[in-house]
Amino acid sequence: MKYQYWVLIHLAGVLGLLATHGVSMVALYRIRGVAPDRARIGDTIAFSGSTTVPMYVALGVLLIGGVGAALKGHYLNDPWITISIAVLVLTVIAMWALASPYFRKVAAACALRPSGVPRVSDEELLELVRSARAHVISTVGALGLIVILYLMVFKPGLGT
Repeated sequence: MKYQYWVLIHLAGVLGLLATHGVSMVALYRIRGVAPDRARIGDTIAFSGSTTVPMYVALGVLLIGGVGAALKGHYLNDPWITISIAVLVLTVIAMWALASPYFRKVAAACALRPSGVPRVSDEELLELVRSARAHVISTVGALGLIVILYLMVFKPGLGT
């Protein structure tokens, strides 16, 4: 298959990843606006979670297309490819390590006791969803993406 087709597959994966992951990014900030409405927060988190499988499928397409393009374009041994893959892996791990516990904690804070009384007060819930955690999570993801874009565009180490 020609190099351009592999790049097309790679970019389709990037588009799919950004589209599906965009839902989680919107959810991350939407819960701040709907708090302390526990039902709406729960619905928002559930909707975000429904895009997890398609997001990982898109990530797989991105990787397959990227590796195919790197092989066809004879870039596989270039440092920028190795660094890009490392940044992608580290960003995915960091996003998972930051976002998953946060969404679980928010969901738990929205839970009701068997008596119907919230497990966490409205004030504590608001403090949690309006913390800086959303900004940290989105900054980590944005920085990872910017670094990868830089590496793809400028291909440092090639003298181009």
